[in-house]
Parts: sequence; structure tokens; C-alpha cells
Amino acid sequence: MTLLSDHPVTLPAAAHVAIIAHAREGKPEEICGVLRGVGLTAAEAIRGRNIAAERIENYEVDPQTLLLQFEFEDRGEEMMGIYHSHPVSVAYPSATDAWNAHYPECIYFICSLEHDDAPVIRAFRMTPHFLEMDWPALKAALPVYETRPRLFAYYQAAGARVPDILESVAGVASPPFYVVMLAGEENPGELEGRVVEVVEHPVQVVE
Repeated sequence: MTLLSDHPVTLPAAAHVAIIAHAREGKPEEICGVLRGVGLTAAEAIRGRNIAAERIENYEVDPQTLLLQFEFEDRGEEMMGIYHSHPVSVAYPSATDAWNAHYPECIYFICSLEHDDAPVIRAFRMTPHFLEMDWPALKAALPVYETRPRLFAYYQAAGARVPDILESVAGVASPPFYVVMLAGEENPGELEGRVVEVVEHPVQVVE
């Protein structure tokens, strides 16, 4: 179950087609790029390069593409969105996506090619909350999973009972949310953590 916003995102048909084409060209690796526009209205999808070390289940937009946001601002627009693909999984943010959500003001578009003949694009706002928590205690108490080396996650679904240890978190972030924790490379007992709230926006494709 997702938390669905009442505010839809508008995506031009040309951008919708461009994102799907990019995703198909890049498969089996994830692809990525940005969208220029204003607010919840996209104007154009612009391809970026995925510079992540491991690109099958991860992405990182190259700095040159991210710097385009300043050109957009000079024209009275903004980098309203970031897109990437899920070559074989559903169009929903993974724990890795939540950890990589560094632009809370952006909408994150995910293109799923789980069924290649029926691609799906969904849109989300992911808001990180940097809270003072006992992260080792959380990691020990919650049924976390290791989503990639040293990155541990717990997903709190909407409508599911919130564990007692997360009661203070539920007062800040509404489910669904991820609890994500990165273990130190030299000292695995040192954890950097955050809570990432996930809200879905309906996508309206317009000509």
C-alpha cells in the first residue's frame, strides 16, 4: 500500500516516450536522467549517464547533468525531477533509491521494464529525515535486510503496525517509509542512518 498524493505530476508524452526508450536501450543496467520544468509540471526529459560503480541495481546521475539545474534556473525553470529505471523490478523505490534521494524538492520518476511490453512510469517524492536515533539499537531490534554491501534497511508499510521502537519516528514521518543505515567501512558498528518518507504522485501524460 502506498501513500498517494492528491497532486498529480504532469509529464509530456514526448518525455514519457523518451524515458522508456532510454530504459530499453540501457537494459540490463539502470539508466538515469533529469527533468526540467516547474513545480509538478515537467517540460522535458534529459538523458544523463549512470556513473554508479554497480549499475545493475543502482544509479548515480553524473555531475555534468545535475549541473544543468543552474541553466534551468536561468530560464525560470528548475530541475523538477530525476528519473531512473528498474530493468527487472517494479516501479517503486528500493531501499537503495531511498538512500540515494538527495533532492527532496524533486520528484523521482521510476520506469519499470519488469514487463518489457508494458513499461510503467510512476512518480514519488522521497523526503529524508535526519533524526537523532540509536541506530545500532534499531538495527538489532528491527528485521532489517542488507540491500547492498553495508546498507541495511527496514520498510514500514502504510497500514501496518509500527514497531514500538519506531513510535517516535512515526510522529515525524508517515508510513510508508524506509529506515536505512549505512555501516562504516572500517568499523561496521558505526552506523549512519536516516528515515525516508515515500509519497506517490499520480502521473498524467499529456500531449
